[in-house]
Amino acid sequence: MKRCLAIFLLVALAHQAQAQQYALFNTKTLFDSFENPAQKSFTLDSSRNIASNFLIPYMDLSSLSKGASNEAIRKLMERGYSQSRIGAFKNPEVMRENINVYLVALRLFKYHKYHSEMGFSWQIKSETQVDYDKNISRGLFYDTFQQFTTIPRANIFNNNGKLQTYHQISFTYRENYTKRWALGAKVSLLSGIGYAAFNASKSSATVTTSTMDVAMAAKFRLNYPEGGELNFKNALPFKNLGTAITLGTTYTTKSGIFLMANVKDLGFIRWGKKSYSGAFDITATNVPLVGNTGEPAETKLQRALDEMAKNNTQQKSFIAPINSRADFLISKTFGPYIPSLIITKTIFNKYGEAALVNTLKSGTFSFSVIPSYNTDKNFRLGTQGMIQTPNFEMFLGTNDLLQSYYASKDIIKNNQAIETGYNRGSVYLGMAFKIGYIVEHPMNRSWMPGVGKEKERKSFFGSIFGVFKKKK
Repeated sequence: MKRCLAIFLLVALAHQAQAQQYALFNTKTLFDSFENPAQKSFTLDSSRNIASNFLIPYMDLSSLSKGASNEAIRKLMERGYSQSRIGAFKNPEVMRENINVYLVALRLFKYHKYHSEMGFSWQIKSETQVDYDKNISRGLFYDTFQQFTTIPRANIFNNNGKLQTYHQISFTYRENYTKRWALGAKVSLLSGIGYAAFNASKSSATVTTSTMDVAMAAKFRLNYPEGGELNFKNALPFKNLGTAITLGTTYTTKSGIFLMANVKDLGFIRWGKKSYSGAFDITATNVPLVGNTGEPAETKLQRALDEMAKNNTQQKSFIAPINSRADFLISKTFGPYIPSLIITKTIFNKYGEAALVNTLKSGTFSFSVIPSYNTDKNFRLGTQGMIQTPNFEMFLGTNDLLQSYYASKDIIKNNQAIETGYNRGSVYLGMAFKIGYIVEHPMNRSWMPGVGKEKERKSFFGSIFGVFKKKK
């Protein structure tokens, strides 16, 4: 239970970001084929039959310019503060972050007749949501997984939040069901790395240099790496197991309108018996903030919070859903210009977003501008550049062009985000290659996998749906 209450109070890396690379949808890149499993990744008579990122991760990077966290805590305690609430926030705000990194991605062309493709991938995902009061809560970023709090100008208990980080090891398969209609599925084994959730229905805190008065009713669940720090050993997979499935489909109309729909990552993780859960209603006055001579005030506050949490906790397993969502895309090509409207909605919370991807292509190069608006009432502007041939692809983009610009200025000028604890800049990038033989059309080649077996072999999805057809 070392420093466990601090995790509950601000659950992690809370900056506004949704790692949805909308500009990569409907690009037939390797990334697109794993995120949208009905999508093709290979082109007949052009592509080679093995696609991979060759251990070059698809990365979504966020830079944090840390503020003076300890200094802010110390100043706040020297001045003293008092805040309280019961029930809902008066001015609710939400901070979210979804990170998705593909460590390994491998895809194979299998059969010509149904354009069958299969793939294997290994991802690491992180999902964060923090609910807070606009007027009294701000986040500060600390050095380790276990050290988070919600100051300055904050009642330290006035944030509700959840963090979930896990491995996702997946198998994907797609094929054409008809000439215009394709189906795909992605089946995943999940392995949890860290989880923390805290929800306070009542909170009140008055803190001075030497004492603290606290009244709080809350529920929490927690499973995090021993020692509180993420490292290679405690981030290995095959702990806290779970499962998930993604189902996708695409359809192209006679007029050339492309439609795509997915239900993504519908699943859960069972967090093991080393997890902590609790529910409490605490009222404590004149709690001393004691410590060694010369010990920082923020350390004393941390110790007092830890002691309060110890007596209201039990170890037991629990099951938590992952961040499942539904996507819909509609697109049509007008020469070099390809507009795409994408709508996404999470299944287990209220979040949704609409994005308009505007792509211009010239030969092997394309450039995209992506304005989007979400249910948190935030407007974002992203951009992306990509080079793509049948056997090579490389892309670079940002989900938050304006935030990245201002964060870069602060870094160049060496400005520190003392009040908010961070400035954010984001960039994502990736690269993939195709190797092996060329997946030529049977009329251009004497042999090809699956050709010659077509009379005996039925499509996978055709066999499934065949049970509903009348027998001749």
